Amino acid sequence: MQDSDNKYLLFSVGGKQFCISFSDVLLIIAAQEARRIPDFPDYVEGTIVNEGKTVTVIDLRKRFGYEDSGNNGHECIIICDGEKSLGLHCDNIINFVEKAPDEIQPPPDVNEQVNARFISGTFLVEGEPCYVLTPELIVRPDDEEKLANLTE
Repeated sequence: MQDSDNKYLLFSVGGKQFCISFSDVLLIIAAQEARRIPDFPDYVEGTIVNEGKTVTVIDLRKRFGYEDSGNNGHECIIICDGEKSLGLHCDNIINFVEKAPDEIQPPPDVNEQVNARFISGTFLVEGEPCYVLTPELIVRPDDEEKLANLTE
């Protein structure tokens, strides 16, 4: 996995660029209908089954507070390689990029109350900011217990 430490998968959500480290990517699949889970946050689409494992799908548009622009035909789910079985539903895959650690700036930090803990850094791609996400931290802290119970 060391070769993937400086490589990032770029994708868009709500017209903005985000990325995750290649080391966090297990698989990319076409978006599909998730099975809703009662009494879960609205940004949790539900679950899908992939290769015999239940994967919790997070709608990144809803999680980030963006408007639903409808299905664009390019939507996909990035299944993350981590302790939690998470799938990130994004608008489309853009590309990949390699960035040295010194090219990544600290995450935006307005104040202690407004700090997206899931953004670990940022860098520019063709003059536009791209935010580096930490998949495991996308789930809101107060929702983590519900999701933990789902995967047990």
